[in-house]
Amino acid sequence: MTRLVLAVLVLGCAASGALAQGGAPRTPLPARVTAKLGMLNVPALSPLWLLPEYAAAYNIQIETVMFQRFADGRTALASGDLDITAFGPQDITLAVAQGARSLVGVAGVGSGNDCLLVRRGEDIRDWRELGTRKIGIGAGSISWLKFAASVQEHGVDYGKLQITNIVGGGANYLKALQGKEIDLAVVWQPFCAQGLVDGYAQYPTLDHNRSKAVGGLIAVLAVNRAFMEKHPDAVQRLVVAYVDVLAFAQANPQRWSTIYAEKAGLPEPVAAESIRITRLDATLPLASIARISKFLSDNGVITRDVSGEIARHYTYEFLSKATGKSPVELGQNQ
Repeated sequence: MTRLVLAVLVLGCAASGALAQGGAPRTPLPARVTAKLGMLNVPALSPLWLLPEYAAAYNIQIETVMFQRFADGRTALASGDLDITAFGPQDITLAVAQGARSLVGVAGVGSGNDCLLVRRGEDIRDWRELGTRKIGIGAGSISWLKFAASVQEHGVDYGKLQITNIVGGGANYLKALQGKEIDLAVVWQPFCAQGLVDGYAQYPTLDHNRSKAVGGLIAVLAVNRAFMEKHPDAVQRLVVAYVDVLAFAQANPQRWSTIYAEKAGLPEPVAAESIRITRLDATLPLASIARISKFLSDNGVITRDVSGEIARHYTYEFLSKATGKSPVELGQNQ
């Protein structure tokens, strides 16, 4: 009986210890940590405007730095000018191919956001129809990556398409579409939403968010490696707060839409349409990211195939503790 009591006590202590450890990520840090967050006015990332409020509960002070492009956020994170940001699922691959080792992906963002746009009444139903259309792209963007992968998978020769590389913001795609310089814009929200709300554009039947190589991935959340190694407990709490922010926004689309409209200076109808086709999800599909890396190498976007080493630049440690799920459940093999 004595042994049994001791065994029960030991098991009880072990269980209590496990619960305490599991609850630790949701307790405030003993000393305040400051983190610099890179932000862009993108629909899928707009819930991150709530991150400073959520992180403050864990004694983390967030300073927000605005960027216009994912590439600029990637550069700032790699140099240590930022501690945490979200950017395209191809961005860590691009950095690694250039020799960077300071970026670590810690969570996903979701799917959707990128879109195809045609003039109203001019639907495109089959990928083979693209050969007769003028197409506007932004080379290197995640929307372009989804489009190029979809084209290849549907047996269309990308090299024979009438491609116009459009530089600058998404508004340039809308001008080109309205001016009939292009027939299809391979773009992203909120620009598709703007065309729909203004009444001159529509989504085609084609959807480039369904390729096997890329799927609908929007972005990944990443941290600077030096910051992670110096403040692992802070990163853990940032990921916990991030998961909570995504869950709140997905459950409260009106609040999400309002945040985006306010921060991006958009009319409410445009903001609402921008988030309608976006699904927030912290799942991190690493196999898809490896396929993206291989695609970029095979198509000459990067000069070195890094698909076999890309897993070294992602970790499920923080996301697993934040969600209680295993790496497999969180998309390791997806």
